[in-house]
Amino acid sequence: MCGSQEERESMRRRSLGVVLLTVVLLAGAVEGVAAPPPPPLPRTILPPARPASELIVELESRSFAKRQRATRELYRSGADAAVLLGRAARGEKLEVAARAIGVLERMYTAQDLDVVAASELVLEGLAETGPRGVARRARKVLESHTDLRQRRAVEQVRRLGGIFKDAQDNVVDPNNSRMVGHPIVTLQLGKGWKGGDKGLKYVRRLTRLRSLLIIDGAKASDEQLASLTAAVPMLMVVRRGRALLGVKSFSMPCQIQEVRPGLAAHRAGVKVGDVVQKFNDKPISDFQQLVDLIKGHRPGDKVILTVSRTVDGQKKIVALKVTLDSWEAASRLTGKKK
Repeated sequence: MCGSQEERESMRRRSLGVVLLTVVLLAGAVEGVAAPPPPPLPRTILPPARPASELIVELESRSFAKRQRATRELYRSGADAAVLLGRAARGEKLEVAARAIGVLERMYTAQDLDVVAASELVLEGLAETGPRGVARRARKVLESHTDLRQRRAVEQVRRLGGIFKDAQDNVVDPNNSRMVGHPIVTLQLGKGWKGGDKGLKYVRRLTRLRSLLIIDGAKASDEQLASLTAAVPMLMVVRRGRALLGVKSFSMPCQIQEVRPGLAAHRAGVKVGDVVQKFNDKPISDFQQLVDLIKGHRPGDKVILTVSRTVDGQKKIVALKVTLDSWEAASRLTGKKK
């Protein structure tokens, strides 16, 4: 009888030791000490079994089994649970905070973009203003998934109507295996941009982006664009009107160095080497002046472009009738080539 009692006491102590060790390790996950990996969870988010608010409360249960079950079910609760998990991570209980951060990290690697976006937003908030240990852990989560963060940002920007282009103005996918690790030349935001100011947070995450092309009609405020350029000082922001001629020039006077096939200038007969003299009746001295005049027109407007060119050693003045294109039409055209 006595031996049986001693055996029970020994088992009780071992169980208590396991519980204490679990709490210490979970607390370590917040303070920077490596915690053992949680049980594998499915990447696909399933419908929640119970309300997330109820599961958050259960994270404080005295039953270890219930806390484990709540952790698993919170992962399945999807985007709606992210904000509640963020609040839990800011609480005073270390194990609850550690579990909340762990669930947010798992959500961040899910396949559902809404879940990813919600968890990423919460993790960013924790990294910036969370308690010291929680902030450190949140930053570590974000930094350990840099490539994933870039891919997700590209996906979100494309879903919101952003158009990525290469140096030849071809529409491209920066997540293509051939482009991963290379600079993103241009992101174009036009009237099809559905992200508004809030969507610019995804643009801010594109560390490989070199230039941002803003077309008149894009729903992005000057204030937020200024904030973006302040946060990413190496990013060049270029503004254009909705109408498009389809040429490039980097010289003064305005000598054409590239004519984009299939677009307005090409259809009208503009050639590389032509020097633009007039746009309608306005004299042109440089390319920026041409760009500024085009801004005052709409796609479909008909204009006269007067150019000088050398033919058989003789300089000739040619007046060309041009029907201006739209940037969206140009993107559709170049997108078909890829």
